[in-house]
Amino acid sequence: MIQANSIAKSFSGKKIIENLSLEVKDEEILSLLGPNGCGKTTLLNIISGLMRQDRGHIYINGVLVSGVVGTRNVNVKPSDRKIGYVFQTISLFPHMHIEDNVAYGLKALHLSTQEVKKRTENLLDFVGLRDYARFYPSQLSGGQKQRVALARSLATEPQVLLLDEPVSTVDPQLREPFRLELKNYLQALKMTVIYVTHNLSEAFIMSDRIAVMGNGAIEQVGSKTEIFDKPSSSYVAKFLGINAIKGKAIKNLGEVMEIEANRIQLLASAVPDLIGRNVIVTIKPDDIFLSKSSASGFSSETSNIIEGTITELVQMRSNTQVTVDTGFIVKARLPLNLVKSESWSIGDKVYVYFSADSLNVFAENSS
Repeated sequence: MIQANSIAKSFSGKKIIENLSLEVKDEEILSLLGPNGCGKTTLLNIISGLMRQDRGHIYINGVLVSGVVGTRNVNVKPSDRKIGYVFQTISLFPHMHIEDNVAYGLKALHLSTQEVKKRTENLLDFVGLRDYARFYPSQLSGGQKQRVALARSLATEPQVLLLDEPVSTVDPQLREPFRLELKNYLQALKMTVIYVTHNLSEAFIMSDRIAVMGNGAIEQVGSKTEIFDKPSSSYVAKFLGINAIKGKAIKNLGEVMEIEANRIQLLASAVPDLIGRNVIVTIKPDDIFLSKSSASGFSSETSNIIEGTITELVQMRSNTQVTVDTGFIVKARLPLNLVKSESWSIGDKVYVYFSADSLNVFAENSS
């Protein structure tokens, strides 16, 4: 449905996007996930036609809408790309009633007054705001304003919907229900959607697939499980809060292989092609266990048992992130009651346990 091929964009000599390629499937909700400043909004602006890339091609439904073919320079106008765009900053007209905000794009299509009224009412019904038709934007909550912005973007019946951090203006205590509400709208639309966010939980809730973006490029694209269980680069692992450890694959030991990381031997599921190569080992904090004893019930022939020192304890809502220096740094996420019952504190010696099959290993030159 949407193809971005080898896109590059710079501002004042600074590269914002470099050699980026991405494909979004028909009727798919794809989350573009990455930190602020990595180029997510710039990419949306290029796809929508509000901004021109320096190099590369954009296709929508197999049709080239932006790029150079031979000596021909193609640049289809934003209004002709059949794209709806909900901006991060809600841009409703403050002096217009809600129904007039939604109808604004319809009037530009020179439809009959009756048709404009019918479509506007249907859209307000769809987002649950029919009773607010005569309100002004200043009389609505952040979530209600975003629903108006969504209705307005759908008014011209676009093929593609671009959403740029649509939850950021919603009150914090209302964000979770609004996300679920918005997902229901998007699923009902059966439309191709690119959903921009820097929030991992939001990406997991909203999308069919996730594209992790960093430093102006797509680092990894995959399902939620693929992205979280098997990050393919150090960047992706660190952005997701997953431990990433540098090492070298030494030898195979049957179904497992031995990896040396800072003079410590680790066991991971065997990957024959990696032997002798520098590798990155990733492990989720939830897959790590701690104990005061080396004779723990977690031990087995394929367990990793490493002694270390607690260097940081960060209490969260229902768990605690425990940082341990074992010769390399690992972060474990443990139940709050367990940390309290063990009375762990900074400086304590502990044993770190994780199984060989909980490790994800890939060649360092792919990171």
